[in-house]
Amino acid sequence: MTAAPPTPASAVVVDERRGTRRDGRRDGGRHTGARRRPDPWRWREVLLAWLAARVVVGAALAMTRFLADQAQGDQNLTLRTTGLLGWDAGWYRTIAESGYGGAGAESRRFFPLLPMAVRGLAQVPGAAGREGPILLVIVNVCALGLALALVRLATVEGLGEDATSRLIWFTALAPPAFVLVMGYAEAVAGLLAVAVFLGARTRRFELAALAGLLGGLCRPLGVLLVVPLAIEATRGSRLATLPLVRRLGAPPLSTASVPRSPTTAPSSSPSHRTAAAALTGPSSPSAFSDPSTAASALPSASPSPVTAGPPGDLWRPDGRRRGAALGWRVVAVFAPLVGAGIYVAWSAHTYGDGLAPFTMQRDAARHGATSNPLSVLWQAATGAFHGELGTALHVPWILLAVAGLIVMYRLLPVSYALWSTLVLVAVLTGSNLDSGERYLYGAFPFLLVAALVTTRREIFTAALVASTAAMTLYATLAFTLAYVP
Repeated sequence: MTAAPPTPASAVVVDERRGTRRDGRRDGGRHTGARRRPDPWRWREVLLAWLAARVVVGAALAMTRFLADQAQGDQNLTLRTTGLLGWDAGWYRTIAESGYGGAGAESRRFFPLLPMAVRGLAQVPGAAGREGPILLVIVNVCALGLALALVRLATVEGLGEDATSRLIWFTALAPPAFVLVMGYAEAVAGLLAVAVFLGARTRRFELAALAGLLGGLCRPLGVLLVVPLAIEATRGSRLATLPLVRRLGAPPLSTASVPRSPTTAPSSSPSHRTAAAALTGPSSPSAFSDPSTAASALPSASPSPVTAGPPGDLWRPDGRRRGAALGWRVVAVFAPLVGAGIYVAWSAHTYGDGLAPFTMQRDAARHGATSNPLSVLWQAATGAFHGELGTALHVPWILLAVAGLIVMYRLLPVSYALWSTLVLVAVLTGSNLDSGERYLYGAFPFLLVAALVTTRREIFTAALVASTAAMTLYATLAFTLAYVP
């Protein structure tokens, strides 16, 4: 019996659906030579991380109710607990149900975007009286949108696939991220903040203006978006050629690939170049590194008929500058102030005190009046020895945020770093640190830093495990009213 002639190499083709080859032999499921369909939004990983966060929070909530039942049955004790609509979520639901008048004067410290969206959807036939479930649906959908928007921003900024993957998981499983499962405004505000940066960094100032307007209507800290918008509007204009404003940070990778005029100076500072390149690796060029280096690492494209313009502008294929009109830049910069101003004007007209939504946050029972940050940190740290564990738990994260901010100024453009600095200052200048982690989580550049510095697999794995454990602990403490989220 003669052996069958070997199958020519050119005839060996992998069947992607069955993992077999045309010569009839199994390929072991490796799909050699087959390419996966591109997924620029990383849907599978985003959904998996999103579901994992909800499993963690669900487990914490189940544990809380189990402990409450055990205490009630075994020791006849009442353990006070809350759920996904507890804490601030209860205020948002009440405002959606009864309006600010029915919720009481104190409810004015909660900005109107989220409760009014819930109230509007509750008018749909069949949805009346379901404000609580509607609130949770909006928040959880926006949490998914936040992760997807961060993936898009990471792509624009030139983060590699590994760094983007780490960003997805840190976004879902960071310790304060349990509020993205509850009826809090963090998911909505975070999505709008990412949209602001995405629009400004890609010169789509019309997108930045809309997101900034809604951001000002969503949270008191939304007004801080004025600062990064002003920086990005300046960076993309001809003012960026002036010596005093050249160090505004690198343009995104998509803008770095646009050929520059010989007379225009690069807009990135040397401090943003080598450090990010070392962290992201040579295979994943970063916009936080030298734009010319990043551009050379990209696949070559056909020459564009468009001539180079001012540094940082992004050009449309038809030759028009995207979002480069001065009018849109100005509108975008002032949009957060306009959004907050709408609510302030309504408050002034209705209650005679327009600034109450801001001044109420400075009450001693909430964030407190302006105080010495060092004194606040010391009092919070020593609270662990006086039965105030929830207060002491804020301190490590504040210190970690300070360290992350130092790294941020080294790696990220200044618009990211300066905005995060303002958020951190707002947290530290109150008389207490309640909700500090939640506010810092809203400053998403800290997530970018976490993704950039955990390049080694073992470090990332350990950080993610610790973060998930901390998220479980914080959620459990919040559900038992021992920790202010």
